[in-house]
Amino acid sequence: MAALQTDISARSASRSFASEFVLSLKNLFLPALCHKCGERILTEENLYFCETCWATIDLVREPKCPRCGRPHPRRPGFEAPESFVCLECAEQKSWVERTHAAALHAGVLRDAIHLLKYRRKRLIAVPLSRLILETVFKEIDAAAYDAIIPVPLHRSRLRRRGYNQSDLIARNLCAVLGATHLPILKRVKDTASFSMLGAQQRRNQIKDAFRTVPDANVKKKRLLLVDDVVTTGATTNECARMLRKAGAQSVDVVSVAAAKML
Repeated sequence: MAALQTDISARSASRSFASEFVLSLKNLFLPALCHKCGERILTEENLYFCETCWATIDLVREPKCPRCGRPHPRRPGFEAPESFVCLECAEQKSWVERTHAAALHAGVLRDAIHLLKYRRKRLIAVPLSRLILETVFKEIDAAAYDAIIPVPLHRSRLRRRGYNQSDLIARNLCAVLGATHLPILKRVKDTASFSMLGAQQRRNQIKDAFRTVPDANVKKKRLLLVDDVVTTGATTNECARMLRKAGAQSVDVVSVAAAKML
């Protein structure tokens, strides 16, 4: 047994040395530079941002709205003692039980998501998925869900982008957690950009934008919906409505980022 352990350790050390050697060659001839500060990146875990810049990501902390996952603003003289439902979520029927966001949609994280969605940097989905695993899944149990479902893109946008960023993240999570990947939602209405719309306008635009596929079997299942950014929760709530209509027992949401609450 001791000999076997020694052999495994030796092989591990050999592989580690080989990996470091290959990385050194890459850094010498094809250096990866941080998209934020321009410094050379010395790890293959994140090919777009250095460890120093990545560490500036502002994680979501309590108190926060349990439905949309956004942290309550901290103002002088007012600090919520515990989490409570925000006004925007209280004004609509919620089909989502809880939303768990890893960090705020700001700074380096906003830049990273922009690279993923608009600059075709697919590989950045890996560190974004890792961010969820290292934060959200320290608080929730993956075994509590029967399947993981990505928020879908409309086929025209999927054709232009070439991939669904939420699906990339969902697949990464499933691979690590051993969870079931269940892409049963379709986006049937191609809505315009929501960036300049308020909460009620977003809800109006997104209504009836999703359908479940004909052979979807989610009756009595506990589902985890994956999105890249939750802004007001209108999109994930509409997805959850269709899943609950199809018979799902419950729908929770996990996202890389949550917008700041005004």
